[in-house]
Amino acid sequence: MVSRITIILFQVFLSLNLHPAKAQAWIKAGYWNSGSGLPVSDINSTLYTHLICAFADLNSSSYHLSIPSSNDRFFSAFTNTVKQKNPSITTLLSIGGGLAKYSTLSAMAGNSTYRKSFIDDSIKTARHYGFQGLDFSWVSANTSDNMDNMGTLFEEWRAAIAMETRNSSLSELILTATVQYSPRLDSGSFPIDSIRRNLNWIHVLAFDYYMPTWANFTAASAALITG
Repeated sequence: MVSRITIILFQVFLSLNLHPAKAQAWIKAGYWNSGSGLPVSDINSTLYTHLICAFADLNSSSYHLSIPSSNDRFFSAFTNTVKQKNPSITTLLSIGGGLAKYSTLSAMAGNSTYRKSFIDDSIKTARHYGFQGLDFSWVSANTSDNMDNMGTLFEEWRAAIAMETRNSSLSELILTATVQYSPRLDSGSFPIDSIRRNLNWIHVLAFDYYMPTWANFTAASAALITG
């Protein structure tokens, strides 16, 4: 039932110098949302190179990841379940999403203590649930300060992941982000330099583009609609 899992098919261009240098030429990634109603066991993981489990939330006081008890059994079994059909699949845990609380994400990204709490717990949670990477989905970021803080977050996150790898025998976690085709703000832009240095790749959302039926001005329109 491919229509019930968001599919992302894109090429990672090595010329972008995204971290690390050894990137896979083609990434076939899909998002599974815990609210989709699609059993994890029904995913045909042979169609993908990477599957992303969505979404973990963020606690507004501890800035640790929060996974509802109703989703815990699905998240904890996700990697083992999809590997039954495709042992080479790589899984990531996505944090945030469209329903994530903006004020909590903004406060976390803007405070060094909160960022450290978030980063450390995200790595611990990914390992605990058997994920091989982390995806950050802060689609509500809408100010220049948000973008600057996001860039700092990626710097510190990558450094913490590298340190965890050096201090263990585990493979380095993948780090990605979900972004819109354009930030929804009048000034500022995504932290491109930080993204290049610290992320393995990004997922560009293929919706919320403009169409002639939606607005009376010309803007970017989607070449692909996912669903």
